[in-house]
Amino acid sequence: MKKISFIIISIVLLTACQNSEEWPKDLEGLKSLLTEKKKEVSALQKDIQSITEKITVMDPSLREKSKLVDTTKVQITDFERYITLQGVVEANKIVQVSSEVPGRIMRLKVREGDRVKRGQLLAVLDLELLNKQIAEIETRLSLARDIYNRQKRLWDQNIGSEVQYLQAKNNVDQLETNLETLRYQQTKANIYAPISGVIDMELIKQGEIVNTGMPIVQILNTSDLKVSTDLPERYLTIARKGAKVALDFPAIDLVMDGKITLLGRSINAANRTLKVEIKPLQKSRFLKPNLLTQIRIQELKKEGVIVIPLANVLQEIDGTEYVYLAVLQEDHSWRSQKRYITTGDADDDRIVVLSGLDTSDILITTGARTLSNQELIKINASIHAE
Repeated sequence: MKKISFIIISIVLLTACQNSEEWPKDLEGLKSLLTEKKKEVSALQKDIQSITEKITVMDPSLREKSKLVDTTKVQITDFERYITLQGVVEANKIVQVSSEVPGRIMRLKVREGDRVKRGQLLAVLDLELLNKQIAEIETRLSLARDIYNRQKRLWDQNIGSEVQYLQAKNNVDQLETNLETLRYQQTKANIYAPISGVIDMELIKQGEIVNTGMPIVQILNTSDLKVSTDLPERYLTIARKGAKVALDFPAIDLVMDGKITLLGRSINAANRTLKVEIKPLQKSRFLKPNLLTQIRIQELKKEGVIVIPLANVLQEIDGTEYVYLAVLQEDHSWRSQKRYITTGDADDDRIVVLSGLDTSDILITTGARTLSNQELIKINASIHAE
């Protein structure tokens, strides 16, 4: 092709050589000469094309080789950008059932994995120690009442001191209160389920001793689950209560929609995040507490814009952005065309084009980085200009 270019330039120079001193001096003469020269240029261009074709026929090594490219039609579409957060499935209802009194578990009526209903009997305590305390208090109370009655009779007869009488009365009142408390605790020998659900963990075995407040089993209600995540404070403006989000559970290959049900009231000073809770809008038996999920929240949406792959945007040394288009020539061949563009918002894969492209353009995708302007190309995609 360099030989052809040299020959063409030589022809142009020889044809164009004419002493400007011989040109007409008047305006009409110059206009007439310009018209004549244009005709000569047109004829010369045809000659150049014919000569080029003959040369390439005689020397096939000079033929321009086309480069194989993929293309896509420039289209107007919507651009949406999302942020992705890590979350975890949690149960809204998870309760550790504990004993209100100390005692030995005489019977544990459930095992891990058992389904229980609210109010169902879970365990029975042996309150032997409590029963002994009640018996002791009853004995002491009987004696205290006898002493009180004696002091009262003496006090009614103005015998004895008022202090002794009041001490005897106070002792009876205190023992009666203690006895009432112990008898109330005695009613706590049976432990019942506070909610319906599944026995998630069995924390104490039958025959072991429990103290007050010690958990025995953990009940989990898997029918009421939520997804919890921490939202970085820079995204506070994009999250709102009631907004829909996308939930992806990679471990079980499940994708569903969710709805934001709770936004925290304060920023965590340690990691600068806001607590967010999301309710899954579908049910699945595979959803379990502590299951990891990816949450996609829409950050930006623009309607009716030109969007192209980010990888197809190239840059000059000074940062000016451009793309390569496929342009159909008059001889029905395809050539690359460098087109400068202005871009806007982007995500990891796509970018919005603000100016420089329209829907009549055909964008070169694969192969664009190895092209230069006006190179001969061959389209590998099913895109054809009409």
